[in-house]
Amino acid sequence: MGEIRLFPGLLGPPAGLDFFRDLPSEEGLHLIAFAEGALPALRTAFQEEVRSLVLLSPILRRDALLSAKLAALRLGLEALGLEGFARVGRALFFGPRAAASEEIFAVWKEGLSEEGVRVWLDAVEGISDERRWLRGTEARVLVVQGAWDAFTPPFYGKEVADFAKGEAVRFTLEEAGHLVPWEAKEEVLDLVGDFLLGEAFRPLPGGLAL
Repeated sequence: MGEIRLFPGLLGPPAGLDFFRDLPSEEGLHLIAFAEGALPALRTAFQEEVRSLVLLSPILRRDALLSAKLAALRLGLEALGLEGFARVGRALFFGPRAAASEEIFAVWKEGLSEEGVRVWLDAVEGISDERRWLRGTEARVLVVQGAWDAFTPPFYGKEVADFAKGEAVRFTLEEAGHLVPWEAKEEVLDLVGDFLLGEAFRPLPGGLAL
């Protein structure tokens, strides 16, 4: 069994990524990160010898489009508090199934705090282009995204896979959005579980695996 270290980000549901903690893995250090948690994970990979790196809906670059979405989220927060932030976030973070579920939306919203949301906004607004950190490790990389992710669309994940120095594969999951680890939990667990054990994925050109 290897060691699994989690970098859950600040915007996921209260349960975080703990459901990955007990997955079997090859010997060595394995990092699993969500969203802006990708950056501290990559910095860790730069400093330590890492066997594998799993990036779920990674945020490693802020462009004009992402900046506009962050501005809309901040406007919602300033105008209507957490309710305003959540209303905008519902359109950006969820795939079609989850966006239609009041129960899923309520669980996510309960985990939000105004202080936490402001810290998250500041953190993501402070990201410039951090893809260079991908060149600091030869660990194999798995990128998983929701095909319906309106916040960080799949081309962001393709950029991550293309920049990776080691072997990199990418999966996009239908019906899921930015919160793909929770929206498609069982499918993500299967992908990550196989990856941590070193099961072979055959990368296609451009780092895409289907």
